[in-house]
Amino acid sequence: MTLISSALSRLFADPWERTVSERTRHEPRLGDAGAAQDAGTAAETGELPALPAPGDFAAQPRFDLRNMSPRQFADTTHELYLEGTLSWDEFKMVGFPSELDPRYDETIGALTGEKANPDQPKDMLAQWEQRVDFEKRHNPDAPQTRTAETALEKLSWLSLPPLRLSA
Repeated sequence: MTLISSALSRLFADPWERTVSERTRHEPRLGDAGAAQDAGTAAETGELPALPAPGDFAAQPRFDLRNMSPRQFADTTHELYLEGTLSWDEFKMVGFPSELDPRYDETIGALTGEKANPDQPKDMLAQWEQRVDFEKRHNPDAPQTRTAETALEKLSWLSLPPLRLSA
């Protein structure tokens, strides 16, 4: 009974009387536990994290598609689909690397003589460049060829370092 009454009193209380902790939004932190503990100690001491100086900008690409495992590639393409960079058709085509198929060793692996290793970093962008070249040679006017080309263009753009717009 007291739980319900306290919840109702908080619900109908004046918003200006709420504590700061109830009014602030807490975003989840991604990363390891050590980073979370460091963030907690910084918050307790009142220190704010500083942004890097403008001259310290290191031009790193957002994603390293030339050194990524198929499992990481699937996660990355899913993120790109969710943020709207990849369309549904592009995501269906590039978002499911064949090495993640449970029957890979029985099918493709049996033909190539290689076992599935979905956690081994590979050049995933080169694999898609080869796939688009194959599609262009054998199916030049098909809609899936245009979809594969568009997806490859987007992935190639994302693997480049960001542009510096300031002088």
